Amino acid sequence: MKFYIIRHGKTELNGSGRTTGQLDIPITEEGRGQVETAIKELPNDIVGIYSSDLLRTKQTTDILNRERNLPVTYDARLRERSFGSLDGQEWSAFDPDGSLHEKDTQQEYDYRPYGGESAEDVRDRVFAAFKDIAQKENGKSVLIVAHGGVIRLLHHIHGNEVHEFIRNGSIHEFSIDF
Repeated sequence: MKFYIIRHGKTELNGSGRTTGQLDIPITEEGRGQVETAIKELPNDIVGIYSSDLLRTKQTTDILNRERNLPVTYDARLRERSFGSLDGQEWSAFDPDGSLHEKDTQQEYDYRPYGGESAEDVRDRVFAAFKDIAQKENGKSVLIVAHGGVIRLLHHIHGNEVHEFIRNGSIHEFSIDF
């Protein structure tokens, strides 16, 4: 099944050196512009939109779906990974040598000690959502509105690629069979 996945538009925390995780924050005007630009790149065969239930993805979904009027399903399993008590914190404050950030990039992170999630936790919930979507849509193409960490995880697992940065408003295509 073909999944098109777009990262939400830019937020105030993106690029600030802080984690965002599951903080519920809006996109910026720049982020709205990124989503407007992405609309032109979306394929025409999409039959529905599935989105994380966080505000930044909901706002992105609203912009993307303004003219298409596709059915939308919000699913908490598509959320960004939780950093727990580190959500919203500056990386430099809790990771001065950069070793945790390197583990994060390599999909080897574990934020459980901080009340967050491990890479395995995120993988399990995201793939449970994708499997349910695949069963519901029966092979039809869908758009997923999600987060950089989710997209990085998919690139790592399905392409054996490490992406340190996923651009806001970028569209990624994955063929995943369940």
